Amino acid sequence: MFSELCRLDHTLRNYQQEAKEKIFGQWDYVDNVLYQMPTGTGKTRLFTSLIRDLSLASLQENRRKGILIIAHRTELIEQIDESLNKYHIPHGIIAGAFKDRRDFLLPVQVASIQTITHPSNRQLAEAFHADFIIIDEAHHATAQSYTKLWNYYPESKKLGVTATPWRMDGRGFKGNFDTLIPSMPIKEFLEKGWLAPYKYYSVPIDSTIRSSIESINEFGIDGDYKTSALEQVVDTRRIRAQLLDSYFEFVKGKKGIIYSISRKHSKHICSQFLDAGIKIADIDSETPAQLRKRLVQNFKNGDLDIIVNVDIFSEGFDCPDLEFVQLARPTRSLVKYIQQVGRGLRRNGDKQCLILDNVGMYGRFGLPDDNRPWEQYFEGGPSSSIRQLRNKTNRDNIGLGTPRERDLSEGLDEMKLIQQVDIETESEIIVISRQEDTAERLDNIEVRSSTIYAKYNIVETNEEYFIENIRNNERQLLCGLSGRKSISIKLMKNNNELKGFTIISSFNRNSKPSVNDRIIGYLYREGRIIRFATWNCETIVDVKI
Repeated sequence: MFSELCRLDHTLRNYQQEAKEKIFGQWDYVDNVLYQMPTGTGKTRLFTSLIRDLSLASLQENRRKGILIIAHRTELIEQIDESLNKYHIPHGIIAGAFKDRRDFLLPVQVASIQTITHPSNRQLAEAFHADFIIIDEAHHATAQSYTKLWNYYPESKKLGVTATPWRMDGRGFKGNFDTLIPSMPIKEFLEKGWLAPYKYYSVPIDSTIRSSIESINEFGIDGDYKTSALEQVVDTRRIRAQLLDSYFEFVKGKKGIIYSISRKHSKHICSQFLDAGIKIADIDSETPAQLRKRLVQNFKNGDLDIIVNVDIFSEGFDCPDLEFVQLARPTRSLVKYIQQVGRGLRRNGDKQCLILDNVGMYGRFGLPDDNRPWEQYFEGGPSSSIRQLRNKTNRDNIGLGTPRERDLSEGLDEMKLIQQVDIETESEIIVISRQEDTAERLDNIEVRSSTIYAKYNIVETNEEYFIENIRNNERQLLCGLSGRKSISIKLMKNNNELKGFTIISSFNRNSKPSVNDRIIGYLYREGRIIRFATWNCETIVDVKI
């Protein structure tokens, strides 16, 4: 039974562990599983943990299990490579840009779909026995190149992971996968603090630019707008000026990315922003690999404020401190829309992402936290096609949080605050200690609120528990083992950030930590869940909330 191979991984978030268990469980019954999980919630970490479980099972059984991980972009391969290294999983890489990393003796291989399915590599591909295949960004898996994987490895167990199991033609994924496992809705990830809160600004649905975009009737083979038609409508001086106006009005000085139509459009945007004194660069598929890598690193280091890109950062771009996303590229693809706005939602401290939708895409697709029928899209059919997404909503105030509308002049089209998602970051914490509590019974402590934004060390000596600020060592008495049965502690904000605390117990409430203090575990926050771990992490339990 494949479900027996799943191990508890303390480094995973609770929803990632649950997802891994579901995937292994489905493999007991079917061969091809598709897992849906929002952008920024850790898909790579999830399947890396799954690979480690398979590798450990292979060692225990003394039987080689070939594992093939498929990606379609260099950036994705680099991310997977880094994740496997963190888990200390030896692996080779089969991709044109990584020829020095080829080691076919290793049971785990990361491959680009272009290389592994190239006719010249057919013999190489068939020589590698893949018991398991993992496909990153698996919404591409219906393409002909991916179909070859099913022909090469018909007996393998397959897992596809994607944030967006949707096809523009509405045909679904049943031809490749047997079942879909959807994660919890994105709104729940936001409510639990796993994704960053955001503000969503857009031109109105009835704006001039929206009407112009909707009038386009030239489409490519993939069903999306033709680039030439988009350039005629969107790549104008007036609309580019609106992009710049929006930047100065809402996100001046912040770090962000802009999605453009084409290389020419990117150059035009860059020129206007550079003239305004903004540190900006553009990247597209023709940018040399080394230059692209250097520009991305400069951006992450803060040497650039903005990068304009043509579909390069829709997938595989990881920059948690990204502060805004600006949409200057209309699309008919729900996949592109979700992937693009999702780039800014990765949690990073108290960050709030600002989304500037200068082309009114929410009018077609809804807002980022909308609950979408992924199972229906997976099955396919007329109700899953692009027609059913058109004009999805005519509401300006929808969604989680406190929506409000604010008009700001922006040329012929006004930008409006369509949605504001706020996450509460301050609450009272009730800790209950029973008289019989000892070091062995510390898991009886109950945390009645889970909005905590710091790590905790739990230290026990004999008599009392303290909560201690790890920055300045100031202490507050939490409770004594034989003292009051409950006490309330208020975590106060410091410069809009919650202080970090350590819970300490010692003989003297006024004493400093000493060598006699004993760390017996850690209390830490994952989203809005509090978990307790013993000092050696052998046991991890959720603290009652």
